[in-house]
Amino acid sequence: MEHNYMNQATNLRSGTYFIQRTMANITSQAALPSPPFYAIDGVYNLRDIGGYAVSPTTSVRRNFIYRSAHLAGITPAGCKAIVDKLGITYIYDFRSDLEIARYPLVDIPGTTRRYVPVFRNQDASPASLALRYKDYSAADGAEGFIRAYKEILRTGAESAYKIVFEHIRDQPTEPLLFHCTAGKDRTGVFAALLLRLAGVTDDKVIGEEYALTEVGLGELRGEFIKKLMDHPAVSGDRDGAVRMTGAKAAAITGTLKYLDSEYGGVEGYMKQAIGFSDEDIKKIKENIVAEEKAIL
Repeated sequence: MEHNYMNQATNLRSGTYFIQRTMANITSQAALPSPPFYAIDGVYNLRDIGGYAVSPTTSVRRNFIYRSAHLAGITPAGCKAIVDKLGITYIYDFRSDLEIARYPLVDIPGTTRRYVPVFRNQDASPASLALRYKDYSAADGAEGFIRAYKEILRTGAESAYKIVFEHIRDQPTEPLLFHCTAGKDRTGVFAALLLRLAGVTDDKVIGEEYALTEVGLGELRGEFIKKLMDHPAVSGDRDGAVRMTGAKAAAITGTLKYLDSEYGGVEGYMKQAIGFSDEDIKKIKENIVAEEKAIL
């Protein structure tokens, strides 16, 4: 289904992000480190997944694939920046019908929106996902997230992830944005797959990229926390709600361990779960790696 719609340096440590404690106090999207974040008016958690090292002379391609939270609050200035500043031409929406009803679609002239739900009839927003997999007794709540992400891997392979991978394979000159409600779970799993496929072999790096969502969400995370605290199953447990809406690296690194044991890695997942050929995978990988040094 298609619908036409119209720097700060980041701290580096051994080629990976060092997420400072002070970032927890960031309240303005414009104050987020760029790269990888971009300040787009009315959009939270928007960042480029490119710039990470693949080899000493290559990196994940920049200015091609972006991730974010929902776009319901985007302003006219934000719409213009999506196209003119970032060059985005396609937007892939992983949300369900229920989530779209809560955070409605916005016309972004110059882009093509593709509705590719991971779960069509199931609310998979952070609050709802956390309630279904309520296991936040551990400090990071990773086990609950890993169980949820296994389901996302299985269901996403059926159409959503395949469609975005096909765009990368067939339309390498058309920059794209993929998102869900928070840009954390369905979006985070897909970003991890892309980084692994590109050749980012250090899961710590992928975990740190995933964890950037905690600062990228800003006040939107507070909205999710409040919704959870109002739910009878959480009963006002703020610490639990905070963990349930978190993005700790252990959640995604644990998911990658599952990917390795279940499918033999990301390429095995793409063959077994999605149905891609070796040639498909080769083309996709070529289109997400650039002959330039890493910046992150």
